[in-house]
Amino acid sequence: MPVAMEIENNGTIDMKAIKVNAIGKPCPLPVVMAKKALSGAGKAGVVVFVDNEAARDNVVRMAEKGGFKVKTYRKTQKGFKVDIKKSLLSKKKEAEKTKQTVSKEKIVYLFESDFIGTNRELGKVLSNGFLIAIEELPERKSSIVLMSRGVKLAIKKSYVLNRLKSLEGKGFNILICGTCLDYFKIREKVDVGKISNALEIMKCMTEAEKVIKF
Repeated sequence: MPVAMEIENNGTIDMKAIKVNAIGKPCPLPVVMAKKALSGAGKAGVVVFVDNEAARDNVVRMAEKGGFKVKTYRKTQKGFKVDIKKSLLSKKKEAEKTKQTVSKEKIVYLFESDFIGTNRELGKVLSNGFLIAIEELPERKSSIVLMSRGVKLAIKKSYVLNRLKSLEGKGFNILICGTCLDYFKIREKVDVGKISNALEIMKCMTEAEKVIKF
């Protein structure tokens, strides 16, 4: 669905609307921030500020999928404002959501490198982004398995260490390959998760309904 675009004409924002400043935030944070704001928003809704078209479109799709009324404005040459308000459809979807039970499906997220893809700098951004996305999912029976160079994500000063600690605190089981740690001589640097072995890791993946590899 194409995104509706309007140029803001010195319009005023309802002071009761929740303002979300997602400027400069990497994917998927603009969507995550908007969703959290919407969960506590009143009739005035939520106003989200982003600085690129991809973030704008992602927020719009999320809101439209939830049945909300959405308008977008060009705030500056490089920024956008997304105005989101509740509708009868969004209220119906919220009611349906409360009746849904959390899936009991067991999923294993397998990280075999300390970044995703072939470009290291981009791969770090992607790894952080996907871990944020995993944390936002309602399922808490899932596991994260770190193997090969992926074990470096769990050591002190890792760029995603706090993200992994947050996931562990919310119920995610984090298993780290002990053989891999010994190979890189970093066993003593582990700061999150459980140092595991091939048998336990294999059992975890075999019992899972899905294994998603990064």
